[in-house]
Amino acid sequence: MHQSSANQRRIMLAGGGTAGHVNPLLAVVEALRSAAPGVACCWVGSERVESRLVPAYGVDFQQIDIRFSWRAPTPANWGYYRRHILPLALGRPFRQAQAALDEFAPDMVLASGGYVAAPVLWAAQRSGVPFALLQIDSPPGLVNWWFAPHAWRVYAATAAIAEEYSARLARGKMLITGSPALKPRRTREQFCAAQGIDPRRRLIVAMGGSLGAGAIHRAIRELLTEAARDGAPRWAQLALLNIGGEREALAAGLLDAAGATGGPIALHSVGYLEHAIDALYAADFYIGRSGAATVGELIACGVPALLIPDPQHADRQQYRNAATLVERGQATVVEQRQVTGEVILQWLKRAWQAPRFSAPAPAPAETIAADLKAALEAR
Repeated sequence: MHQSSANQRRIMLAGGGTAGHVNPLLAVVEALRSAAPGVACCWVGSERVESRLVPAYGVDFQQIDIRFSWRAPTPANWGYYRRHILPLALGRPFRQAQAALDEFAPDMVLASGGYVAAPVLWAAQRSGVPFALLQIDSPPGLVNWWFAPHAWRVYAATAAIAEEYSARLARGKMLITGSPALKPRRTREQFCAAQGIDPRRRLIVAMGGSLGAGAIHRAIRELLTEAARDGAPRWAQLALLNIGGEREALAAGLLDAAGATGGPIALHSVGYLEHAIDALYAADFYIGRSGAATVGELIACGVPALLIPDPQHADRQQYRNAATLVERGQATVVEQRQVTGEVILQWLKRAWQAPRFSAPAPAPAETIAADLKAALEAR
């Protein structure tokens, strides 16, 4: 692990499991590098997506052994329990988190949630290190909800999220910031060139989250057929980038790209896209899920959106996320069971002349970085 000088301020970051827990926190790291370049950062996470994304941003990464998801305690799942649940029950990730905290000696911890954040927050509370929480999902996740009463600060993406926390901590500890989003690394022209997309065409980006979504891939296939049947000249001005996610084979099978390239819309497909924010900044239209991090990115880039919330979440969190964009006038929500190629085509006709929305200023990540910097300077 990187060793900082004795008088250098240090922030330990924790969170992961999904890109939705990682990318907003990386956006704060970006903003901190500009606002407080002397601050050293170290990230504690698991072997999941953060182990790949965080080092790519040049942030020191310390891996602890934690993985948790509910599985029935059957003989078939014994291997999973032995590898992951038994070490958790014996406290291994908590000892690892405490060791990482003792070695790095942070002035503050900032966590975005996910089970991997729990041992780090436990170690911080045990050691008397102040910690802050980044909350962009509604309703709040279990880890952030549990540790909130002891937090120095909770950064809430929306006023509704702040209200959900009102019984957990003093209002003075809440700061409504918006959802932090990474900045693009490439211009539209550079992104289109990398994907083989004609930059003269208007671009639809379709995305079903990091894993992909079969319902969205099927709707995109129907859209290509409907556009060919409709015959309006405007569809020949469109390119469509379908981001298949980690289950790229599912997207390829459902979309049948080989048979879908004869229509007026130029189809391009890609699997998991590490820096999907580049695609959203390049896009003229977005079709897809409404995860909290994606909604924050859509607000940052201002692109008109047709949102298809994931109906499988019992807490309907993607519907709550989508409400932020709907209230802003930037999005339309369609139930997954109702989305068809014709529905998408009609939405495109209405959104064809829709304006691109301006990003909030200051950016949410900049607001959080400024608050962290002030706190560090006051210590």
